[in-house]
Amino acid sequence: MLDALTHTFSQKVAELFDLYTDLHGARVSLFGPDKQLIYPDAAGRPNCAYCRMLREEMGLDATCRAMDQKMMIDALQKNEMISYTCHAGMREAVAPLFVGGRLAGFVMIGQFRSQAAPETSPYAQCWEGEKGNGALQAAFVASPVFPDEKIDALLTMFRKMLELILSSRLIRPKDYDLIGPVIEQMREHPEIPLSLTEAARLSGRSASTVTRLFKKLTGQSFKQCQIRLTLQRAAELLLSMPNRPVSEIARQVGFEDPFYFSRLFHRHMGQSPSEYRTHNRGE
Repeated sequence: MLDALTHTFSQKVAELFDLYTDLHGARVSLFGPDKQLIYPDAAGRPNCAYCRMLREEMGLDATCRAMDQKMMIDALQKNEMISYTCHAGMREAVAPLFVGGRLAGFVMIGQFRSQAAPETSPYAQCWEGEKGNGALQAAFVASPVFPDEKIDALLTMFRKMLELILSSRLIRPKDYDLIGPVIEQMREHPEIPLSLTEAARLSGRSASTVTRLFKKLTGQSFKQCQIRLTLQRAAELLLSMPNRPVSEIARQVGFEDPFYFSRLFHRHMGQSPSEYRTHNRGE
């Protein structure tokens, strides 16, 4: 597990980032909400040779860090991934990560060049004047370079990977594990009514604590969350079992009265069960 100030990141997140880096040569870094680096460490996956030379030998580490933090703030204000060219001529992108409406951290991809960008490092002349050699320019040229259309594809794939990470709950609030068993019970067995008292016993916490945690971590009350998960399961069954009557789907998720189920489904999903099944068939 990787820990930030308020959230826990599954080790699978690191594995996905490493696979992405190995596949494309684009380094992925994870930062906490305080903008401090969580993963990877310099020993496990260092910056590219060009960036290391700038940071360590030209004394630009503070400049690089300041730009990273500025871009994180810009991405946070826009609430979206932003792509840019850094002061050293490298392409990068950064995105904020929100879980349950709370900032969990930032993810950054970078240290590659655009094929359409200048072929000379902005610091090549300065380096050569100080060091008397072309090592920095050689490292710049050796860094990964992609045409703009591939960069667009890389960033689109990266966005999709982040969506998968978030939808799979691979990033969780640190308190999530306290109610995780309750949520899993609701999700896997909607047909079994779960009272607040039973939820408290399942989590090993008081009923008042469970109530507070549900509101804090899901933004919904215990009952609201239970209804949402039940209707989500019903929606899945409506599509995966297209020939099964709505009344049977209703009973399968714990509703003996199919008319009440249909009214509740329409209120929360904006469509009747039959309309939902028709409009989403084949998706």
